[in-house]
Amino acid sequence: MQTYDGAYVVISHDRYFLDRTTDRIVELENGKAVNYKGNYSKYVVEREIRREQQMREYENQRSLIEKTEEFIRRNIEGQKTKQAKSRRNMLERLERVEAVSAEKHGGSFGLKQVERTGNNVLVLEDLSVGYGERILASNINISVHRGEVLGIIGANGTGKTTLLKTLLGQIREVTGEVRWGTKVNIGYYAQNLDELYQANEVIQELRRVAPNADNGDLRSFLARFLFFGDDVFKRVGDLSGGEKGRLALAKLIYSRKNVLILDEPTNHLDIPAREALEDALAEYDGTIITVSHDRFFLDKISTQILSFEKDGKIENYPGNYTDFHTWRNARRREVDPRTDDRLNETIEDVVFDATAKGLSKNQRERLERQISAIEEKIAKAESLAAEISEKMADPKLVADYTLFEKVTREYRENEKQIKSLYEEWEILSSELT
Repeated sequence: MQTYDGAYVVISHDRYFLDRTTDRIVELENGKAVNYKGNYSKYVVEREIRREQQMREYENQRSLIEKTEEFIRRNIEGQKTKQAKSRRNMLERLERVEAVSAEKHGGSFGLKQVERTGNNVLVLEDLSVGYGERILASNINISVHRGEVLGIIGANGTGKTTLLKTLLGQIREVTGEVRWGTKVNIGYYAQNLDELYQANEVIQELRRVAPNADNGDLRSFLARFLFFGDDVFKRVGDLSGGEKGRLALAKLIYSRKNVLILDEPTNHLDIPAREALEDALAEYDGTIITVSHDRFFLDKISTQILSFEKDGKIENYPGNYTDFHTWRNARRREVDPRTDDRLNETIEDVVFDATAKGLSKNQRERLERQISAIEEKIAKAESLAAEISEKMADPKLVADYTLFEKVTREYRENEKQIKSLYEEWEILSSELT
């Protein structure tokens, strides 16, 4: 995009990408298009200046209107009737300044301090991850300390999610060791959002992790995740993918777990929701391990980067994404002074051509058909999981122990099938990348 000579229009939630490729931002808000010069970062600064100015103008005008209306009430029938009528006409013609939209509330998330873990939260020694004899990544040696944020990056199929499953004990490590520290209480955010009960209202779903919480506290916290007013009474099953993502993250953060494992937490979120998440995590006292392609998000929260490279190697660096990228490009320039930073800027997001692994056109097409078939099976299995979840929320079912046990077994078997399908999908996808 940077070398393209023509004009182009981009719609994107990737703030880092917008910073690199744009020189003008048009924001759609409250039915209006507002124009800003510069890239995303400049837009954020300019928007805040404009919002503060608009707020001052709104408050000044509101004060003027209140004083004028009071004058009119006191004098409309008295000696100053003519002045009162004149001012009333003035108010009718006055172009009103709009209030600044409540894009997100100010103030704290009100998070209580989580229980302290030991200083060493996680240690990986000579770890290899994969499935059976198929190793996706090896020689992983890192330590994560209390309060740190480990950002995990890399191209699709390189083993990022496999590492998370290994850390969670869902699959066994191929070689090496995973050691969790003392008093660790893990909360996990999965991309498929399967922990949500579809029949619940939004506020009921948050209450599942805080049964004794006050309604006002729950509503205030949900507002920080952009659930305002009657939004909290929406049925979970009626929410959009982005709304479900926000609710799942709100639940996880409100649950007071002291270690959060997040798999692509910003995938379903628009920019305001990503900013809300970043604000919440900035207040969080625990430790975070997150897989993400959102480089802006990683720059805001990460203190350490673990990069899965395309050749199966692992790079580890203390700092955020920009720190890591600068360090990696400096190393590459030492090897080859002709290295162009722009060509390496998004290396972890590149989908590598299957022919690079020596696959023929027929082999590639066969893999793509297999992946497509598995994705259809996953969609059906997840749809079934949603249906079973609704059944399990029915009080009549809970009252029938035999039937409830049967439905619970059905749910667990379906969960196992989903897990197996995702593992098969990841293995086949890695063949193409």
